[in-house]
Amino acid sequence: MDDITPLNLEDHPKLFGLRYDQLIAVLASLIVSTQLYSWLNPVPFCGHDLRLDVSILLGLLGPVYAIMTMNNSAAHWESVLGFFFASKVFIPGPDPNPLRFLLDEELVDFSE
Repeated sequence: MDDITPLNLEDHPKLFGLRYDQLIAVLASLIVSTQLYSWLNPVPFCGHDLRLDVSILLGLLGPVYAIMTMNNSAAHWESVLGFFFASKVFIPGPDPNPLRFLLDEELVDFSE
């Protein structure tokens, strides 16, 4: 049987929902940050070790790159910010969009 799946050349290969460059950036930043933390000597500053802060900052560079390169449109960022910061009230009740279901669909009758 031939595969009739359409080939979309604009679609990038993905792994765990990330493109390969994003996945490599996340993994590399986490590896570099953990290795840097283990290689550095403690850097005391006001009774606090600064290598933890530097390692966390380096570890967050990869995920920030992945988030910033997921979609470049301004509408996408507006929807992301709206999702996290807009107030949402979920009230149970009837479906606000009753056309979402196919009510006049012909169903197949199965016999036992």
